Amino acid sequence: MKLRKNYFVLLLISMMCAVVVVGCGGQTNESASTTNDESSTDNENEAVETMEPITLSLADFAPATHPIQAKLFPEWVKAIEEATDGLVKIELYPGGSLLGSGDVYSGVADGIADIGHDVSGLYPGRLPVLNALYLGGIKYENSAVSSYVARDLVAELQPEELQDTELMFIYGISPGVLMTTEPVESLDDLRGKQIRASGTNVATLEKLGATPVAMPVTETYEALSRGVVDGSLLPADTLKSFNLAEVTNYVTHSNLMYNTVHFVTMNKDKWNSLPTHIQEAIREVNEQTFKDAAQLFTDVVESGLQYAIDEHGVEEIHLSEEEEQRWEETLKPLVESHVEELNSAGLNGQEIMNKIVELSEKYNEEFGNN
Repeated sequence: MKLRKNYFVLLLISMMCAVVVVGCGGQTNESASTTNDESSTDNENEAVETMEPITLSLADFAPATHPIQAKLFPEWVKAIEEATDGLVKIELYPGGSLLGSGDVYSGVADGIADIGHDVSGLYPGRLPVLNALYLGGIKYENSAVSSYVARDLVAELQPEELQDTELMFIYGISPGVLMTTEPVESLDDLRGKQIRASGTNVATLEKLGATPVAMPVTETYEALSRGVVDGSLLPADTLKSFNLAEVTNYVTHSNLMYNTVHFVTMNKDKWNSLPTHIQEAIREVNEQTFKDAAQLFTDVVESGLQYAIDEHGVEEIHLSEEEEQRWEETLKPLVESHVEELNSAGLNGQEIMNKIVELSEKYNEEFGNN
């Protein structure tokens, strides 16, 4: 009887031990999983904490007085420094002091500058998808419209032309105005006029009957003041930021003539050398800065025009409804011809142009009255 009683005691003890072992095993697995997660987080945090502070160079064609240098970039630089706890600082090199217009993209890709800001129209063969956004005949009511169109186009198509650098953000400036020394109220007035242009805007002016003269914006003031050109096709903010109001008498409005796309991009190797948390922090800042840029350049275009009118007596010309239709009909063939140009570059030209038209209609409706 005593043996039987001992047997039941031993059996009970065995069962209790089994429960304890199973329970302990479960706790051990959960604890190990938690420990692994914490270890992974600790490793990432350690990578951030042990990262040496760096200062990145930013090459820009724009002068220190330009809105992107005077306002947008200082705010962006400060936000990145704060978001990375001071580990990433950016030093600005404005006015082509490190890389000039047309050399920025390749200079960043090659590591001459860590980051660069330039106008895509100065890279007609290098950035064909971005430059499809320049095409005359497509309406952009303001800079917010062209900025969001550019952003969505790049996000959806992921063009190969941008893959050798890391795009920070992109924005557009439109519509442009004809800045001239003599009034332009019709196609007849424009015919034969020497007009400063860049990128795909050259084809737009040719189609309208003008004689385009390719040159960077930095050379436009002198060209106008010396009579080398009769006018320029640019956004109205340059009337103030590049002092063009001093050498302009008239501005002719049309939202069919002009768009320009600006990019801010970073050297790929430099970007890849940053810890993941740092990259994520910068991306968050970039998204907000894109929104700020879209609104900023909508505002500065308007303020640049008002400055020219108030301070320099520049006169505005708005095309008649009949004349605007003439310009639109004249520019329509550009879209079809650009499809062929993109196809010849090995791209799907119809897809690209259809997407640009679709996005421009979408964002004109959303932002056009703002």
